Amino acid sequence: MRNASKLSCLLLFFLCQLLSAHNHDELTVALTTSTVSSSCRPDNDNAGAVDILGGGCDSDSGTTVDMDDGVDINTRNLILRFLDSSFDAPADDYTFHVQGFRWHFMSLVRDSLRLERLAKHYLSKITDAREGEDAGASFDDLEQAANYVVNFNMAGFFRIQTGLFDKFLREHLCDKDSIGPFVEGGNVAAETDAFKKVVDQVDEYRVESENLGRVLYQRAKAATNLSNSPQQKQQLLGDVTRLSRQLADQLSPMRNLQETLIVPAISRVVPSKVQKSFNSKVLRNLGLLESRLHLVGMHDAVWESGVEEEREKFETEIPYVARMMIERWRKSLYIPKAGALDYGYQSAV
Repeated sequence: MRNASKLSCLLLFFLCQLLSAHNHDELTVALTTSTVSSSCRPDNDNAGAVDILGGGCDSDSGTTVDMDDGVDINTRNLILRFLDSSFDAPADDYTFHVQGFRWHFMSLVRDSLRLERLAKHYLSKITDAREGEDAGASFDDLEQAANYVVNFNMAGFFRIQTGLFDKFLREHLCDKDSIGPFVEGGNVAAETDAFKKVVDQVDEYRVESENLGRVLYQRAKAATNLSNSPQQKQQLLGDVTRLSRQLADQLSPMRNLQETLIVPAISRVVPSKVQKSFNSKVLRNLGLLESRLHLVGMHDAVWESGVEEEREKFETEIPYVARMMIERWRKSLYIPKAGALDYGYQSAV
C-alpha cells in the first residue's frame, strides 16, 4: 500500500511537470491555464463569449438557444459599466488565467450534444424496426455514455465550481475590499451586489443542471433494462434525447454569464499570481486520472469549436509533451469510458 502511494505521488508529480506552463517562476498548471489578454476588455471587438452555444459540437437539430441568462438588464449594465471604467485603474495585466474552467465547460456542452446524438440513433432503430423485431435489445453503451457525461464530466466540473470556484468568485468579486480600488464614485455596494446576483444565478443554474442530470442518467440506465417492451424503450430513449438537449440548453446561458461578465471581471480584478495559485488547487482537486481524461475532452471541444484563436491558445499554453500525450490518453483512458459518444460523429481533431 505504501509503495502504491509513493507511485501515485510520483505519477502526479510527473503529470504536473507535463502540464506546467513554461516560463513561469512557480508551477502553473497548463490544464487550467491560458491567456485572454486585452480581449477581456468590454470595448474590444473580440469581447464576449467564444462559441457559447456550440461547446465545440454541432447538433443535428439546429435548435436555437434562447440566451436569456437570468440576469436583469440593470445588473448587467452596472457590471459592464464597472468593467469599462475599471480598465482605467492600475493592474498587473488584463489576463485571464483560469482557462481550463472555460474549456471544461465547452467539453460538457459538447458531450451533452453527443449524448443526444447517440440516443437519437437508438431511438431511430426502435422506431424503424419492423413489428415484432427486437431492435437494439441492449443499450449498455448508452448508459456508459450517460454515466460519463453526468457522473464524471459534469460531476467533476460542478465539484470544482462548488468546492473552489464559487468561493473564489465571492471572495474576489463580491467583496468590497477586493473591487473597491476599481470602483469609481465609491458606490462599492452596488457593484458587489450586482456580482453577487450573477454568482447566485450561476449557482442556481448549477443546481438545476445537476437535478436534470440525475433524471437523464436514470432514464438512460432504465433504457438498458432488457425486460422493457419496445414501446417502453422508445419512451425512455425519447426522454434521454430530450433531456440531453435540455441539459445543453440549460448550460448555455450559464456559460454566457461566465464568458461575458465573470471572465472579464476576474481578468481585471484578480492578480495573475492569485489566479495561478487557484489553478494548482484545481488540479490537486481533480487528481491524476481525472486530469488526463478532462484534458482529452477539453482538447476535442476546443478543436471542434471552429475558433482558431482558441486552438492557438491551447497549442501555446499546453506544453508540447502534454499535447503529445493526448492521443495516448485518448486510446487508453478516454475511449474506454466515453467512446460510445463518438457514434455518428465526424471528429475535427
